Amino acid sequence: TGSYPRLILQFELKRNVLYFILETYVPSTLLVMLSWVSFWITLDSVPARTCIGVTTVLSMTTLMIGSRSSLSKTNCFIKAIDVYLGICFSFIFGALVEYAVAHYSSSQKCAAKVPEEVRPDVP
Repeated sequence: TGSYPRLILQFELKRNVLYFILETYVPSTLLVMLSWVSFWITLDSVPARTCIGVTTVLSMTTLMIGSRSSLSKTNCFIKAIDVYLGICFSFIFGALVEYAVAHYSSSQKCAAKVPEEVRPDVP
């Protein structure tokens, strides 16, 4: 019916995916793999397993806080990166809890093997 003037507006949004891969995903995956290294350390090596467990938990916590500060502020919405980092944190924390349970059960088995005469008297 005719030619009508109009205003056209286009937005082109780009996300720097390489930044998130190098700054968040790769370090968190490596931290999970490092926490699993403690499964190959003997149960008697308490300082080594505890050091790896606590260090990976603290490093993952720092990584989670850093990723939250680099993203835009939204009103309490959970993001996909929060879910991913939360799952990574649960794997790392689970490895630390596994060692605590394994060490406790090992000490209970050792205490059960000690004969009654050798045990100190407990009032």
